[in-house]
Amino acid sequence: MMCLVVTPGCGRPATEAECREILRRTAELELKDRLNDPALIQAELKEIEDSMHDPMLEKCVGKRITEGAMTCVREAKDSQTLSRECFR
Repeated sequence: MMCLVVTPGCGRPATEAECREILRRTAELELKDRLNDPALIQAELKEIEDSMHDPMLEKCVGKRITEGAMTCVREAKDSQTLSRECFR
């Protein structure tokens, strides 16, 4: 799974809700790349969110984020796009 890296420099501190959204979207796109069953994807998402909660708080909350990065996360069509383009 992609490590959550938030853009340094411009922007504002990321909230817990934004970090959760980044984590969920990243996991969802990666799971869709390899699974076709929506129920299985949802079960895996829950497991990933639970296991990554503490690391997400440590590595993401309060780090600098821009509105552009959040828009990119929301609009990414696949995990490669998200990891290559949203957090440059």
